[in-house]
Amino acid sequence: MTRFRAYLCALIIATVAVVPFPTPSSLVDVPVSPHPRHTVLGYERSFFGDGWGMQRNGCTTREAVMASAWEVDRCTIPYRQWDMAATPPFTDPYTGELLDPADVEIDHIIPLRAAWDSGAHAWPEDKRLAFANDPLNLVVTSRTANQAKSDALPSEWLPPDTSARCSYARRIAAIARKYDLALPKPDVRAMRRQCSGVRGLIAPFVSGGTIPLHSVE
Repeated sequence: MTRFRAYLCALIIATVAVVPFPTPSSLVDVPVSPHPRHTVLGYERSFFGDGWGMQRNGCTTREAVMASAWEVDRCTIPYRQWDMAATPPFTDPYTGELLDPADVEIDHIIPLRAAWDSGAHAWPEDKRLAFANDPLNLVVTSRTANQAKSDALPSEWLPPDTSARCSYARRIAAIARKYDLALPKPDVRAMRRQCSGVRGLIAPFVSGGTIPLHSVE
């Protein structure tokens, strides 16, 4: 009987660990489209601005986001001139690996192409420019991770570092709310799954599991 109880307890623990029960983190508030994602013809990157926008500090958005990630005081200093011995290391929020500033790209958390398909094709130009340069929608990551993600939404791609997935999902939800982007139901379902179960309960306490919000001031 004791062995049976031990087996039963182990079974219950294993079941709780894998069953995606709802958690406070999984109740992400996000606009939902009842339709699957479909391609809206006519997309061009230039519709979201010709490259990175300029910030008030005289830097491009890319320069400002990189300087914020590595805590460099002046974004006008090219990364090749940074004193790396005095610069705090920066961990890729998608992979959990240390990043070299020479091997990074700036990812749009909701990709521009995905935003276009989800309604940005009907936005005025100033809203598209704001979206493309909004630090809420930007994160420094490795070139490899950024290219693997491409223009995918959560039903097709998630960060390799599983501890970052709930934070990633909630960040997407915040962006979608801010810009009133209705995301396809399969992607919202995938987002909620990342914050459900045991993973959702421990996500707020997992070190390194937060997608950083960079400043462009």
